[in-house]
Amino acid sequence: MIKKLHHRLLVLLAAISAAACTDYLDVLPEGTPELRDIFKTETQAEKFLATLYNYIPNVTGYRPMPDYCAGGDVMTGWVGAVRYFPYKSLLYNEESATTTYFGMWNVKGNPSGSQNYDLFKGIRYCYILLDNVDKVPGLDPKTRNQWIGEAKFLIAYYHWQLMSYYGPTVIVEREIGQNETDESVIYPERRPYDECVTFVTRLLDEAAALMAATQPAGKLGRATSVAAKAIKARVLLYAASPLVNGNSEFYAGFKDKSGRHLIAQEYDPEKWEKARTAAQEAIALAEENGYKLYENPTAAALPDAERGEINYHDLFVEPTWPQNPEYLWASGDQTYIRNVQFRGGARIEDPYNTSSFNPYVVPTFELVETYYSKNGLPMDADPETKGLDLYKMDPDKETALLHLNREPRFYASVGYDRGPYEINNQSFTLHCRKGERQGSTGNIAHEYQSCTGYVLKKWIHRTLAYDKGSQQYTYREYPFPLIRLAELYLSYAEADFEYTGSLGSQSLVYLNKVRKRAGLPDFEVSWNRAGGIPQGQKLRDVLHQERLIELAMEARWFHDIRRWKTAGKMLGHTPKSWNLEASDGPGFYQVVNMKESGTRTFITPKSYWMAIPLSQININQNLVQNPGY
Repeated sequence: MIKKLHHRLLVLLAAISAAACTDYLDVLPEGTPELRDIFKTETQAEKFLATLYNYIPNVTGYRPMPDYCAGGDVMTGWVGAVRYFPYKSLLYNEESATTTYFGMWNVKGNPSGSQNYDLFKGIRYCYILLDNVDKVPGLDPKTRNQWIGEAKFLIAYYHWQLMSYYGPTVIVEREIGQNETDESVIYPERRPYDECVTFVTRLLDEAAALMAATQPAGKLGRATSVAAKAIKARVLLYAASPLVNGNSEFYAGFKDKSGRHLIAQEYDPEKWEKARTAAQEAIALAEENGYKLYENPTAAALPDAERGEINYHDLFVEPTWPQNPEYLWASGDQTYIRNVQFRGGARIEDPYNTSSFNPYVVPTFELVETYYSKNGLPMDADPETKGLDLYKMDPDKETALLHLNREPRFYASVGYDRGPYEINNQSFTLHCRKGERQGSTGNIAHEYQSCTGYVLKKWIHRTLAYDKGSQQYTYREYPFPLIRLAELYLSYAEADFEYTGSLGSQSLVYLNKVRKRAGLPDFEVSWNRAGGIPQGQKLRDVLHQERLIELAMEARWFHDIRRWKTAGKMLGHTPKSWNLEASDGPGFYQVVNMKESGTRTFITPKSYWMAIPLSQININQNLVQNPGY
């Protein structure tokens, strides 16, 4: 974690790493791979800069990281061992200090099938660039500042990733030399969470001051001032949230070796004001530079429900890099984007086979329940739906009432029994009961089928295709958002409410931007149907619901339910599904416990963060373990 690699090894590793969003793949100059060679030319130095992005954890999909499938909104089928589906280790309490499936703190000893990132290595490489950038001959000041800004951004982001999964972290403030003698540097302590926040946000501000607001087409995916301010807003929103803002319930005994509390014990409401200010600053910078919510221009004249469905669905699958105005920072790595399409698309052939599309990465039952009514209200608050038995089948529509009169984002995101679907350049009706094309085969050994009765629609484009003769796929290539403008609008509203106890006029403006794009009435108009805008805890719950809906299936639930301290409630029970063993409508529309390969076990506070690997604690006796491990 803290020792400097030999220069030859450093360059070799950098050379063989694949830069996900650029063409800068070969960092080795001709001849001997020495560090000094990298900074002899601008071309080689920029190739090295591009490799610094290789350590960004890929949250797209079920294999590399837990975010996409361990948050409660998306999951894979019931079959499959944890070694092949590492996210399950967090759902079934199989993560420990000796067996961790995610290599972010270190890469040694991870079980087969894990993904390694080694964020501390990435941080070290960033400092090497900072220490050597002035050695690049002829580098113009603008380019120099951009590179320094990108390196500082990544140092901040990698620390933030460590905080997101492990809580208070070690802060690395410079490159550590091979001959370092200061034991406090060689064997660093974890720093209090608030100190980590200060360090990360300071670096992000410094980075933003040095970088441009946009990148040219050939360098998309690399950092900008807008990305830096947006990530800062996310960091400060998390820092203000209940998990780390005065959480004596979980962390009264969480101290370092000197007795310092690693999580502040007193609640500080001013942290919400810092989060609100940061969100406003990021929004202003983004809007000034042309970022805006995506809307499909072909849908502008359609009725709200149709317009909202098209806008929201197409946001994720239509624009390519240069055309998407909403993504403030995104990943262009297509590996897991393709996997989500392959394992998320509805089955288009009989009989069951593993070659074509299979509905295996699917929306959860609990996500379906989260979406609003067509009037933009929770189903249990809307006067038109709150008295209905939503789990009853409508005999005319042949589907559950739960699927009727829902908001446009539901129809844009979730495929349901007897609902419309598009794939393979076809439009058809889904048939999800046992024995039907998109339904259960009745054979539990058939791994690649839906475990909830639902099919992924978000991320699925009509032109995704499979040719049975050649067994070839036609994929749709698009970026995956790491942060987008809609999140900042929702972050501002949440911070405003938590700081003031109500929603100010600016919060309503931002909420209504998101809702209008999705074809929903304004917030206050919807709530006038239900007696007016709620207050207190009810309004907090509604703002959480707004965020969960808008950011569903984007790897954000995993983090939001943790910072809100609701993860135990969300993840600590057996999920629900329709009765997949029934082939008739009345039998299918019975709510049952979903089959799983393990037993849900969420332990508070243990399961909120991962364990520091025991191998690292054995090396560095100054490290303390996370509570519960």
